[in-house]
Formats: sequence, C-alpha cells, structure tokens
Amino acid sequence: MTRKKHLKRRKKPEFSKQMISDIRALLWVVTVGGLLLAAYCIHTGYTGALPWLTAMVGLPWTAHGWVCANYLSMAKSDHKRGGITYETAKAANFGQESENSPRI
Repeated sequence: MTRKKHLKRRKKPEFSKQMISDIRALLWVVTVGGLLLAAYCIHTGYTGALPWLTAMVGLPWTAHGWVCANYLSMAKSDHKRGGITYETAKAANFGQESENSPRI
C-alpha cells in the first residue's frame, strides 16, 4: 500500500481528543512565552513583582488539569458496564425516531 493511500485511511480523531491535543500545544506556547518574558524582565532589570506572570502560566495548566480529569471521568463512565457505548446505543435502536427527539 502506498503512503498516500495509508494517509487517506487514517481516521480523524474525535473532537474531545483533538481539543485536548490542541490545548496541550497551546499550553506549551504559553509556558515557553512566559519563561521568555520572565527572562526578558530579568535581563532588562525589572524589579517589580511578577504575579501576573505566574497566573499567565499557572492558570492555563490548572484548566488543562481540570479538562483532562473530566475527560478521563467521562471515558470511565462511557466504557463500563451500562455506560453509553456504540453497542448499547445500537441495541436501543438509536436510529429510530422518538417523539422527544428527531432523527439526526
């Protein structure tokens, strides 16, 4: 199989997994940017407090931890007995219309 065909077959990641991947890349940009800004402040002789710099780096990492913890919690609930999985949704005729929910 050629490489071109192999790339076409690759599945697109789920939205939640893509979001976490994007957040990780953004976190590293913010972290490296914060470190470079701190180095610049030290280099130019800035003597003030830098709590804003700590918040600029710390708060996004805290948010990332929260997002990952909730994603893991969701994944655990979806993949246990009685959780929402493709097979259980299929067994419940997810393709059938109900009076409360129109067909997608």
